[in-house]
Amino acid sequence: LGHAILCAERAIGVEPFAVLLADDFLIGEASGTTADLISAFSVTGKTQLSSMEVAGPDIANYGVIIPGDNPNAVSGLIEKPKPEDAPSNLASIGRYVLNHSIFETLRGLEAGAGGEIQLADALHIEAGRGSVEAVPFAGKRFDCGSVAGYLDAILEVSGRG
Repeated sequence: LGHAILCAERAIGVEPFAVLLADDFLIGEASGTTADLISAFSVTGKTQLSSMEVAGPDIANYGVIIPGDNPNAVSGLIEKPKPEDAPSNLASIGRYVLNHSIFETLRGLEAGAGGEIQLADALHIEAGRGSVEAVPFAGKRFDCGSVAGYLDAILEVSGRG
């Protein structure tokens, strides 16, 4: 994901931008998840992550937020920790509004997990600088990266869920 974002730098320039991962299908409340992230960014100018609480061992499937000292502050992000090593039960889910500073951070990274440049690693560095916040997600999330999650999403939008 980090490399894909770097490939878009020329088109994005110095503007903040949203990243929406297609395998996370979100049905949010009222204004919508991305609108909530944009609104929060417009107030603070900090990168915004959509977050949700995840109970039990499933936390190991997510980037897990290390909470900061203030509400919504993020002091770090650990990608897919073992459940016993998770710093919280707050998972970062597939919606982001990123500040253009992420490009410089991504360029400075060495390959991480899977031999790839990881967005989570860059977000961890940015969070350590005090420039990342989390916006709690209110709604339903479907993991369309799995057949079961994809089918659940289809059933939900068809009114049969």
